[in-house]
Amino acid sequence: AIKVVRNDPKIMLVGGVQSLFEAAMYIFVLQWPPAISRAVAKAFGEGAATPYGTVFSCFMASCLFGSTLFGQLAKMSFPTEKFTVAMLTVATLAMSTATATVSSAMSLPALVAAFFAFEACVGMYFPSIGTLRSKYVPDSHRSVIMNLFGIPLNVLVVGVFLSISKLGLKGALSISSGALALATLCMFKLNSMVAKKVEA
Repeated sequence: AIKVVRNDPKIMLVGGVQSLFEAAMYIFVLQWPPAISRAVAKAFGEGAATPYGTVFSCFMASCLFGSTLFGQLAKMSFPTEKFTVAMLTVATLAMSTATATVSSAMSLPALVAAFFAFEACVGMYFPSIGTLRSKYVPDSHRSVIMNLFGIPLNVLVVGVFLSISKLGLKGALSISSGALALATLCMFKLNSMVAKKVEA
């Protein structure tokens, strides 16, 4: 499996997107409750209750919107590589906005909007990465290759949470933003390689 990955840079790029996006997503999953509660406390006072259930329901609706949007784009035969680049760019901007506003006194509207946008990107991500894996990762080695890319994913996530006392909320979200930016670069490179191959 390692030899297969070495021989095809497209597989490495797909794996990079998977590892980096999912690492950012897992960091987000454990950081959104304290981020939202901090923003609610700043907006409405320390005793204000945070409606976690309502927020989570809205996250799921945003996720559904993203997956539905993927379906519509796929029906229009829009190249998966191109709209995955756009989706990752939006995800990076959304998480960067959340990182910048999490400590702001007026952070709640911007933070919630950024998190909803990111969740819509999560909804688009899963069918997108499934399509890319089926396109570029050979069936004979797919499960082993995907498990290999799970190693850096887990190292990054565990590293962040072992260091959470030093990083703090903003530091963890910053790492999530950085991982998304790197995933965007990987996808941009893959899209460029595919475009050059088509032109040739």
